[in-house]
Amino acid sequence: MTTGAKDPLNKPRILVVDDDPGIRMAIRSMLENEYTIIEAETVQQSLEIFDKDQPDLITLDIQLPEVDGMQGLVSFRSRSGRVPIILISGYRTFELAREALRLGANDYLPKPFSVQELRDTVKSALTRTRSADTDVTKEASNFTVRLPLQELMDDRFLSPQHRSYFLAFAQNAFSDKKRTFEEISVQELIKSITIQFDALRLQKDVSYSIPHVSHKLRIKCDMYLLAGALANLTATCILETRSNGSPVELVFEQHEQKLRVLLRKKGANLSAHSLAAFDHWHKQPQATLDPNTTILILVEKAVTMHSGEFMVGSASPSGRLVEIMLPGLHIRD
Repeated sequence: MTTGAKDPLNKPRILVVDDDPGIRMAIRSMLENEYTIIEAETVQQSLEIFDKDQPDLITLDIQLPEVDGMQGLVSFRSRSGRVPIILISGYRTFELAREALRLGANDYLPKPFSVQELRDTVKSALTRTRSADTDVTKEASNFTVRLPLQELMDDRFLSPQHRSYFLAFAQNAFSDKKRTFEEISVQELIKSITIQFDALRLQKDVSYSIPHVSHKLRIKCDMYLLAGALANLTATCILETRSNGSPVELVFEQHEQKLRVLLRKKGANLSAHSLAAFDHWHKQPQATLDPNTTILILVEKAVTMHSGEFMVGSASPSGRLVEIMLPGLHIRD
């Protein structure tokens, strides 16, 4: 990791995030005549640099260790909606480029790229940012006051990855950006959730049950938001009930035209503190919350955004932690 001191020539500072030292060196050689280059090997390193000294632009590789570039993109956007971010990938697919732009990237640059392509992309992104006359960070500032997520300690989470995913999902849930609701199968939603479980290394802590869900049942949703909600909610349920050694069970059931998502753990319930704080939030929304309670609030918001129902807690011996009901679309023939 290299950190750059303030440039006496006031050249724009570019943070290059890539685990390949050869790529970082190549980008440096292409841009260092006009820009001050700062390097980072991982998303975690780059976020530390960003928090200390916000750069003017970020180039972000997708294939990174521990936390990938797509999740890093969301984490950066949780800190600033204004700094331009160029996502770089060795995969040339329209779907990947569309998803990157939807999550807040200013541009998408597939490898290999020429010196001129990189320089033009960087110049264009910086020019668009300078000419923008709206400050999109105002809401993020208000959001941080109400839920001081940036100040939460790492040891309040399962792992650094869990904290990163939590912050990214939180910003996504509170964003007023235009949502893209697509029609997907339940199986596609589950696949998106399991990808996040893999990244969070929770495979051994979760068991799945999908009884009697028709492959024809579909739901209309912002898949990234909804999958992020369920993945983070499950991680929090694991954290809340970690003293009980059994895995959290994630159940998907079909109730006529609705999808029921149930999180349960035999002999376990959410803590009384979290449930009390969750109820208190609805009476006094300015209350300060811990991560476990905050995720309940955010997931409720995401579920409500999808016209769903969100229910927490249970005194029954079945160990019901959370129950979610989502409206389904007609079953296709």
